[in-house]
Amino acid sequence: MKENTQPIRKVAVTPCVGVGQIYGPITREVGYNLVEDLYPGQTKLVCMPALAAEVIEDLDFIEDYPVIVLNGCKDRCATKVVEQKGGKVAADVYLPDILKSERISLAGETRRRLGPKCELAIEKMTEKASAVIDEFLHGKAQDDARAN
Repeated sequence: MKENTQPIRKVAVTPCVGVGQIYGPITREVGYNLVEDLYPGQTKLVCMPALAAEVIEDLDFIEDYPVIVLNGCKDRCATKVVEQKGGKVAADVYLPDILKSERISLAGETRRRLGPKCELAIEKMTEKASAVIDEFLHGKAQDDARAN
């Protein structure tokens, strides 16, 4: 069988919604950073509510591209919705792991107005997700995604 040697040109980014929690606004900001600022034209932002409502465009994104989820809490809803809608998660960037490794506490922060601790969490999660995207667009993860 001939191996597919075409490079991965785009990835889908799916942030969690985090209704009622501070994690949703953080993961959404990371999603916007990735799709609008750092990787325009190389990423597609998947809207979780649209995906849950089976909007064709979002269903196509999770079918056509490797999916990177930005999960905010232990429920990992972004992963669950992508998988329930027939997508396969290629990578999971998990905010609690980043908060722990970077020793960031969100105590005192609110979702109405993201403060300096949230901004630091956004920065660190953006860095982690960027490294994952770079692997898919330029590195080893391409081979792994093609095999799936």
